[in-house]
Amino acid sequence: MESSRRIAWVDYAKGIAIIGVFILHSNAPEDVIHVVDAFCMPLFFLLSGFVFSIRRYSSFGPFLWNKLRTLIFPGIFFAVVPFVIERAIGMFSGNAWTAKAYAEWILGIAVNLRGHEGFGSIPWFLACLFILEIGGYILLRLSKCVSLPEWAFIVIGTVSILIGYLYSAFIHIVLPWETDIALSMFGFFVFGYVMRGHRETLEHVMRPSTTIIAAALLVTATMLNAQHPVNVYMNTYGNIGCYLVGAFAGIWAILAVCISLDHVPSRGFLLSALTYCGRNTLVFYCVNAPIYGTLIPFVLGMAGLDIDGGSIANQLLCMFGAIVINLVICSAVTEIMNRWMPGVLGRKHDSAPSAKHR
Repeated sequence: MESSRRIAWVDYAKGIAIIGVFILHSNAPEDVIHVVDAFCMPLFFLLSGFVFSIRRYSSFGPFLWNKLRTLIFPGIFFAVVPFVIERAIGMFSGNAWTAKAYAEWILGIAVNLRGHEGFGSIPWFLACLFILEIGGYILLRLSKCVSLPEWAFIVIGTVSILIGYLYSAFIHIVLPWETDIALSMFGFFVFGYVMRGHRETLEHVMRPSTTIIAAALLVTATMLNAQHPVNVYMNTYGNIGCYLVGAFAGIWAILAVCISLDHVPSRGFLLSALTYCGRNTLVFYCVNAPIYGTLIPFVLGMAGLDIDGGSIANQLLCMFGAIVINLVICSAVTEIMNRWMPGVLGRKHDSAPSAKHR
């Protein structure tokens, strides 16, 4: 259960999830975005819990340093580089900032409060995952001290989802370091950790035939929740029943597909591409963040596509175009980071980036 060997279907699922992020950050049809939003980020956090381990850490200090090194420092790097490029362009075009504006941007990185214009922030997913893994460490240390049974983890996960939902519905104040989203997503993280102990059962039960039922539940729940669709970035979830059915049905459908793909005798281009995406989601996510709102619309606009609405056919072309552009740019940056700048990602120069789960 604590093996460092990667699990192929986990990489496939992560690859599909990051492509889901590309779809969310595109001019895709609204119905498609609502369906993907219903399960995409819960799937990410559940998979993060599935591969989570504290076995290598004798105390909190080394664990914290590892998470700073592999999540926060890369997040700062990928926040600063686009900012420097944007500021350089801004200065050449006469849009100079004051010292106060720069100070506010730097303060934003420290506070990391999403959605505040003029204040810097690292990609929200990394900050949220950092908080979740800190919570996971505390929970696992506590479980060893008091010998928590598995059902206690399930209760904690359920209560966490409920508390997060209630906070979102009735308080809905954005908290530093994405703590408000972490409240909502910690349950998925815990469930992922619990699922790891039942991997064989999971792989036996999640058969391809169940995908149809899961997909039907996902679409139905999304349609019923259409008035207040799920948006994890905004920490909004609509009807709690539709939200949970949609999230878990979507997770089930993706995992069932990926587990079945794991039994394919020979990996072709598609599975190799999914594996590559799944093993490099951190870079893919961080590179997508600064380009989806500017560079990608510019390229698609140059290709003659309407980047804001248009016909369904136009929106689908924009969606597939955004996926292709993301894959090309993110892969190029990934190769640069893995080959020449692995230290930025918290890796050693002589270690293969795909050798272990984070």
